Amino acid sequence: MAAEDHSQFSHLSKFFPELTEIQSAHVCMLVISSWSAEEIAQYRDITVDTVKDSLVAAQKRLRADNMKILRGIVMLRVLASISFFIYGNNLP
Repeated sequence: MAAEDHSQFSHLSKFFPELTEIQSAHVCMLVISSWSAEEIAQYRDITVDTVKDSLVAAQKRLRADNMKILRGIVMLRVLASISFFIYGNNLP
C-alpha cells in the first residue's frame, strides 16, 4: 500500500523499551488505532503471518498471557506516560 517510513514509528518505542521499533508500532496500531492484523499487513505491505508473529513476540516480551492482556498493557503504559508528562511528579 504505502512506502514504509520506519521513522514515523520511532516515537512509540519509548513506551515499550523491551520491544523492537516495529513490534511497538504493531501493538500501537492494533490497540490505539484498532487496526486488525490484516489492516496492518496491508498498510505495511507485508504478510498477515508476519504481523501476527510480531504481535506474538511482543506479547511474550511484555509477559502478556493473551492478546486481551496485551491490549491492557499497551493502554496502561501509554496512558501512564501521558499522565506523567502532564502532571510530572505531582500526580493527584
